[in-house]
Amino acid sequence: MSCTPSVPSRHRLALAASLLCAAPAWSQQAPTAAPESLDTVVVTGMKASLSKAQDRKRNAEQIVDAIVADEIGKLPDANVAEALQRIAGVQISRDRGEGDRVQVRGLSQTQTLLNGRSIFTAGKERGLSFQDVPAELLAGADVYKTPTADQVEGGIAGLIDLRTRKPFDFAGAKFAATLKDTYADLARKSKPEGSVLASNRWQLGGGQQLGALVSLAKQKRAYRADTQELGAPAQLADGSGIYAPTGVWNAYELGSRDRTGVTAAVQYRPNADTEYALDLHHTRLKTKTDTYGFYGSPFWANWSATTNLGALWPNGSITKDTNGNLASGKFWGASMSTSAFVADNDTKTTQAALSGQWKVADWRVKSELGHTQSDFSRLYQEARLGFWTNTPGFAYDLTTELPSAYPVLGSPNDLLTPSQYWADKALYFKQENHGKETTWRLDGERRLDGLVSRLRTGLRVADRKATSAEINTINDLFSAAATGPVAGAAPGLASKIGVIAYDDLLKNAGAGNTPRQWLSVTDLGWLHDPATARAAMGLSVPAFDAAQTFDYREKTQAAYAVADLEGDVAGLPWSGNLGLRYVRTEGARHYTTADGVPASLKSSDNDWLPSANFRLDLTNRLIARVAASKVVTQPNFDQLTPSLSLNANDKTGYLGNPNLGALHARQFDLSLEYYLNNSDHVYGAAFHKRVDGFLQTTTRSLNYGGSTYTVSTPSNGADGSIKGLEIGYQAFFTRLPGWLRGLGLQANYTYVDSSAPGPINGQKTQLEGLSRDSFNIVGMYDDDAFSLRLAYNYRSNYIAGTSNYYPSNGTVIAQTPIILKGYGMLDAYASWALTPSLKLAVEANNLTRTVRHSQYGIGDLPRGTYADDRRYAVSLHLNF
Repeated sequence: MSCTPSVPSRHRLALAASLLCAAPAWSQQAPTAAPESLDTVVVTGMKASLSKAQDRKRNAEQIVDAIVADEIGKLPDANVAEALQRIAGVQISRDRGEGDRVQVRGLSQTQTLLNGRSIFTAGKERGLSFQDVPAELLAGADVYKTPTADQVEGGIAGLIDLRTRKPFDFAGAKFAATLKDTYADLARKSKPEGSVLASNRWQLGGGQQLGALVSLAKQKRAYRADTQELGAPAQLADGSGIYAPTGVWNAYELGSRDRTGVTAAVQYRPNADTEYALDLHHTRLKTKTDTYGFYGSPFWANWSATTNLGALWPNGSITKDTNGNLASGKFWGASMSTSAFVADNDTKTTQAALSGQWKVADWRVKSELGHTQSDFSRLYQEARLGFWTNTPGFAYDLTTELPSAYPVLGSPNDLLTPSQYWADKALYFKQENHGKETTWRLDGERRLDGLVSRLRTGLRVADRKATSAEINTINDLFSAAATGPVAGAAPGLASKIGVIAYDDLLKNAGAGNTPRQWLSVTDLGWLHDPATARAAMGLSVPAFDAAQTFDYREKTQAAYAVADLEGDVAGLPWSGNLGLRYVRTEGARHYTTADGVPASLKSSDNDWLPSANFRLDLTNRLIARVAASKVVTQPNFDQLTPSLSLNANDKTGYLGNPNLGALHARQFDLSLEYYLNNSDHVYGAAFHKRVDGFLQTTTRSLNYGGSTYTVSTPSNGADGSIKGLEIGYQAFFTRLPGWLRGLGLQANYTYVDSSAPGPINGQKTQLEGLSRDSFNIVGMYDDDAFSLRLAYNYRSNYIAGTSNYYPSNGTVIAQTPIILKGYGMLDAYASWALTPSLKLAVEANNLTRTVRHSQYGIGDLPRGTYADDRRYAVSLHLNF
């Protein structure tokens, strides 16, 4: 297996040198002697947003990066996660063409806040799905890479604070609206989007002020995702030691996202020392995905009941590549089926908070009471048809650009012929997750003179509940009442079957021979109604399985103290903070064992979390920072609860471990930041994390409901380490002549190396989901009337997961990494100011029509090919 990054070392060094050494000269020459103050540059639009983000970074008491909306309703990208990926050290995963999960410096365990309060998506995990939040609601986001003791614990990766707008952000009345239409080229559909914000601020006399704001965003987006995945490697039965894929899965995924967001805020300031605020936030994301799929595999020889698999027998000669791996060949037999299934997700999250701040003697006191509720439901329903052909075989040619994987048919039209099919299986999956959290915090600070310039202290208590219930079933569909050409298809099912309307699978992925059109249930709207569809198939809707449910309650009590320090050394000013946070976590879980016995468990943890952040102003432009801290993350709720989660199709499952310990990390950070003017800077950072108790999984067999499942269970494994470098630069070249002074550049590069227990027991590897190299290059142009952004993001190879593979003629199961190959994506945005209050904008995402590829670690066999939409949008922005 090779996990070598796609960016060679010499390229990393060259990129680093060009950013740190050459970059400052591109904007303006640094003076030989430090002036008394930074150069003043008047900025608007894109320049204004970068200037504000720079201010947040420069003035922070810790290492932080920020993004700020270019204008009301417009983050730098069309999606929150995609905007965050422009920050050095941040990498994202994608879900059907949109950014979704976020990793910071190689770890996914981030603490996500909304205006300083914890926010989450109901589920078995603890964090937020960034797809839930419409980007138009946000004023910006801060990514804290080092903590202070007053911040909410829970993120060993870092802390991400999403910020919405408040009425006191504006001097008076404010109104903004956006109307957008977005077109997805693979889906061949356009959908509307829009947002509106209205805010006002009133002077009530006697120094009193009142502000109110409401913001609404609505998005509808269509998408299509094309997939080819080759089956897990199995050793050939001819004794050659060569591995071949165990089949192919081809799929068209067609869907829609309906995203709604509302924020409202009221602020009241009776005097200069007192303020009260009420914040309300609600989001809802509904997705509907319709999938047409084809599965085909060679017959198994030497079938083993232990593995439910066997070996592959070549039919004729096998050709190998220069490394001795499979290049092409045919195999005996073909087992085939087609699937039609729907996946409907519905997520709702609501948060309310009431806060106040007062002056009490020499202390400024703040208090906040907040409540968050989130609900998630998922429906999956599938109708599967079996397929046969005379004298079947299966063939591969892995030398084509799109790997060729196809059945050898008795007749070329068999895949479109109803009499070659029979009604096979019906699958049903239902999941409901509910989460709620009530928090209260009290914070106080006092200004002092001398070395200790400020004292901060506070308390926070939280009561969080998480519940999950699911059911997963598979049933035979063959009916004796069938009369049509599809064998075993009851009349209610037979009337829904036809040839799918699509025949251009992965058309941008290159040449290759693989099935692209077949017979299937084509009326997928019917499957969205479980009661009607299952009744037509002679089945009922099953209830939740008690053994696949849990109820988890977690209470935390935290207290902290921070001393802010300042002074000078050798005539240079320095500042910093020393803090300590204490957290007690109490967990109580209720579940039902696989034997049907109700059970309860309790646990508790006590953590002391010290932190230190210091900065030294070497000049008024050059800032050095150093930070050290200890951080903690609790495992996910399903990892801590020994309730089952089962897949009835492939007979796998998951079983939590109540003895899991929390993950702790000790981290050390250095950074150097050079500010050229109010919007331009260059920086470098180095970091090291030592993580205790990374999670690993082990598998075992479990008999449940008359079936045998291979069940994975987590445990705390060995410790691991993460270290890396970040460098970055941003500037507008204001010293260029004429219109060229509107040109600008953002660029950053991140290198992260890790050593951690891999998902394969006993193995040390790179962290799952971590690319060793990633970089952003953003070309910009901004003047009074016209703005342009061209943004490219790249991440190198990373481990996306693991898969079983089958050595020893199919009688042994082993595991191999799945490696997603490095890829880049190019996005563009341009706007024109038609009037001072009205702007026309166009944007395009995935201009490169990037096709992502993955491979298995064994035999260098290809695994997956994935293609998503290129999106175009045109919008009008009103702002006054």
